[in-house]
Amino acid sequence: MGRKSTTSEDIARPRRRGGRTAEVTRRVNQAVIELLIEGGLDACSFQRVAEKAGVERSTLYRRYPDRWGTIIDAIIDYAERQAPTYDTGSFRGDLTAVLQRVNVILYSPLGAPVMAVAATLQAGGSPGLEQRFWESRSKQLAPMFDRAVERGELAADVDREELFAIASGPFFFFAFVIGRRTPEGLIESVVDLVCERYCLGRG
Repeated sequence: MGRKSTTSEDIARPRRRGGRTAEVTRRVNQAVIELLIEGGLDACSFQRVAEKAGVERSTLYRRYPDRWGTIIDAIIDYAERQAPTYDTGSFRGDLTAVLQRVNVILYSPLGAPVMAVAATLQAGGSPGLEQRFWESRSKQLAPMFDRAVERGELAADVDREELFAIASGPFFFFAFVIGRRTPEGLIESVVDLVCERYCLGRG
């Protein structure tokens, strides 16, 4: 109660134009996201995705060997469309904004279903797809790191995966390990810790 649910209007914001193929892709991606929110992984069968998207099951079978391809594509598409562009002028400001967004997403209606997808893939649910989550996220985060290196805030050879794991890990811990809301002030504390460890005096 009191938390605004994600609606079809929130989700269905097409990011590209181009014929029937693009429109079918948009509808399939939208259907998967809505089904994840409504019923989790179990709801995302080819049958239900096809029904919700208004396409034939054969359309999905022509595109994907199994349902995992539709799920991963939909989540990546959603993340790309929803991701704001952060450029606050400093690495500290950018990282703060990114962690604020992570915290919002983890407690959104899509947070738990996406984590269930990630856990299933890491357990071998669909070999070959488990790296696509991080590859997509890494691409989204690259400009933040690139700007920080250009400004002299981070070393060019900084381990980006290690840095982001340290920065984001506490939020996943609170949301999915102990099931509590993120403590007030945690974002600022984490950013201080990361900047102390990695920044070159200007973070």
